[in-house]
Amino acid sequence: MSKKQLETFFAKAVVDTQLRRQIDDCGSNTSCIADVGEKYGHKFSPATVSHWKRDH
Repeated sequence: MSKKQLETFFAKAVVDTQLRRQIDDCGSNTSCIADVGEKYGHKFSPATVSHWKRDH
């Protein structure tokens, strides 16, 4: 479930420049990206972000 949440979150970031900027500000900090996702109602772990980055 969390991988699907992450993919949905990143799909929103494609069209939302403010969200994309927040993700970019996190850099490689996966905990920061997970925190931003939670603020927008998406729950996924920093490990899920790491796995997604590795695979994409």
